[in-house]
Amino acid sequence: MDLSLLDCFVKVADSRSISAASRLHRLPKSTLSHKIRQLEDEFGIELFVREGHQLHVTDAGAEFLRYARLIQSNCEDAATAMAEMRQEVAGTLRVGSTGEFGTTITSELLYAFRQQYPQVNLDVVFLSSRQPFSDVTEQALDGIFHWGEPSDVDYISRRLSVSSYGLFASADYAARHGQPSTPDDLTGHRGLVFRQPTRLQSWYLTREGAAEVDLLPAATCTTNDYWTIKYFAVAGEGIAYLPEFFVETERQAGLLQPVLAEWRSPKTAINLIYSRRRHVSKRFRAFVEFCIDFYRDRERTGIPRYYVEKVSMPADGTLR
Repeated sequence: MDLSLLDCFVKVADSRSISAASRLHRLPKSTLSHKIRQLEDEFGIELFVREGHQLHVTDAGAEFLRYARLIQSNCEDAATAMAEMRQEVAGTLRVGSTGEFGTTITSELLYAFRQQYPQVNLDVVFLSSRQPFSDVTEQALDGIFHWGEPSDVDYISRRLSVSSYGLFASADYAARHGQPSTPDDLTGHRGLVFRQPTRLQSWYLTREGAAEVDLLPAATCTTNDYWTIKYFAVAGEGIAYLPEFFVETERQAGLLQPVLAEWRSPKTAINLIYSRRRHVSKRFRAFVEFCIDFYRDRERTGIPRYYVEKVSMPADGTLR
């Protein structure tokens, strides 16, 4: 079988649209359509069914997709084995990252990894924190950056670091509304609150020698995107409950400051999770060790970072 047929089929299945696959992979739609028809004609069965604007694999398509991914993985393993014969770290690394704020560290880590191993290609997928790991397995990811402990014991979990949630606001907000001195004072402040799939995220805080506090303030902004919450906090719109690592750069730039600095959530682990496997490529072994070293020495790595920046608006409304 022509392997290009498998490749086009997987691309369309992942994108759930011939047009989307065409844009993403810069392939002509006519080429993708032709190759899908060629496969269906060869098997004498439909591989996709259209529902609205999306294509979904049929039962036969799902079964074929499983084998197609396996074939692609074997081909990649063969290429990796040849590269390793030349003592090279090379091939494609497929990495997932959970959490709406995964870009904060994941992007800079992957950039740094590529600088050290330029022959490795990256395929990065950002996942919903609620997405089952069984779905991830079907995507043939090498590893997943996960905020918190995994629930599936069949996965190997390497702890990279720990972090806590804390409260943060801009100096402008503190000047206008004052600094709370106890958690009880938060009831009179504006909250910027993250919306989880089934409820709003409460602010769970603890301090050494004090009782734990679990509260939900009056919210002036609720959203399921942490970057939006951070944006509103930098703009002086309220107090935000965010992971400490997510606001490092804004704190260094003086755009955000701690509120009730001694009160934090319990520490949560940042893990690299991967499935148990007999053969671990040199590429992935190098990646695991790199991740451990990166988190241990992150502050000394001079790599590009991005953050929310407050830009002054002149009276004429023109950005300068």
